[in-house]
Amino acid sequence: MKKVRIGLIGLGGICNGAHIPGYLQLDNAEITAVCDINPEKLAKVGDKLGIPADHRFTDYNDLIACPDVDAVDIATWNSMHVPIAKAAALAGKHFSVEKPVGMNYAETLDLARTAEQMGVQSFVCLSWRYRAHTRYVKYLIDQGTVGKLYHIYVRCIKNSGLWEGRKREWRFDKTRAASGVLGDLGSHMIDIIRFWGEEFKDVYANTGIYITHRPTEETGEIVPVTTDDWCNMNCVLESGTACTIEVSRCATTLKDLMSFELYGEKGRLAFTNMAGQFIIEFTDAKTNEKQILTPPPEFEAIQSGSYVNLILGIEDEYTARINHGLECQAVIDAAIRSSEQHRPVSIAAIKAGA
Repeated sequence: MKKVRIGLIGLGGICNGAHIPGYLQLDNAEITAVCDINPEKLAKVGDKLGIPADHRFTDYNDLIACPDVDAVDIATWNSMHVPIAKAAALAGKHFSVEKPVGMNYAETLDLARTAEQMGVQSFVCLSWRYRAHTRYVKYLIDQGTVGKLYHIYVRCIKNSGLWEGRKREWRFDKTRAASGVLGDLGSHMIDIIRFWGEEFKDVYANTGIYITHRPTEETGEIVPVTTDDWCNMNCVLESGTACTIEVSRCATTLKDLMSFELYGEKGRLAFTNMAGQFIIEFTDAKTNEKQILTPPPEFEAIQSGSYVNLILGIEDEYTARINHGLECQAVIDAAIRSSEQHRPVSIAAIKAGA
C-alpha cells in the first residue's frame, strides 16, 4: 500500500494531542518530516517519531521543499496559517490547516483561490465534524427529527483562561491570533451550526477581556492581553432560525462545557459535552417524552484519516475543506466588526468588502 507522506509544521499541544495520534492509527499514512521554530520541541517530537535529523526543519519552506513530503499539516499560530498553506499549494502539495484558517476573510479567500488554481486538496481542522455525536445529531436533523427549527442555543465555556500563572501565549496576542476565544472556540460552534445545515445571515456580537494582563513566555514581563476572553453572539440564520452563541474561557469552576439546544416544531434536541462526557437527548413536543440517544458505530471517524482519505480521492461527505473554513471566517469577521462598531453586521457585507 502506498502511504501518504505527511510533514508536520507546528509541534505544539494540538499537534501532539490530536494530529499525531490520529496519523499513528492509519495504515495509509506516515509522518516523514517535522518543522518547528522551537529547537526543543523539534528535537522532542523528532525523537519520539524517529524522524531523521535531515528531515527536521526550522523553516517551513524547507519542509515543503522536501521530496519525501506529499502533504503538510499546519498547526501553528493563526497568523502563519495562510502563508504556510499558500506556500504548500504553490508547491503543488496538499495541506491541512488548523482553525480559524486565516486572520480575516480576505486572506482566507485568497488561499481558497490559490488552492483551487493549483489543484491541491485543502483540509480544515474543524474537528467537531469528526466526532460521532456531532455527526449523529446532523443525521437526526437531516431525518427531520426536530422538524422546522425555531431556536438554537449554544454555550461553549471553560475555565482555561483562569489557570494560575498562564502566560501571554500567542492566543492572547491579536497580532498572531486575530481574535481570542471567538476564533479558538467560536469557530467550532459556528462550523457545527453550518455542518448541521444552517447558514448565517446577520450577527450582533459583544466581546470582552477579563484577564487584561499576563506575563510573557520569554521574560515574565507583565504585558496587556489583546484578544477576547468571552464573546456573546445573537445571530439570524438564512432559514429565519434565531441562534445564540456564548463562548468564554473564564467560566469559574467549569473545566469544559459545550451544549447545543435545538428547538423545533417536533421537539427539543439537545447535545451536551461535559469534559468529555457526551449525551444526546430528544424531547417530543407532543408527548413530552424524553429519549437518550446513542450514535451507532458507523458515525465514528478520525480527523487525520479524513484528511488522508481526501488526498487519496476518498471524500467523506462530512469533510471540512477550505470553502467551509472560508464561510466560518466570514462569520468570525462579522462578529469582530459587530463588537467593534456596536451594530449588527451581515455576512454579505463581509464578503462584499473582501
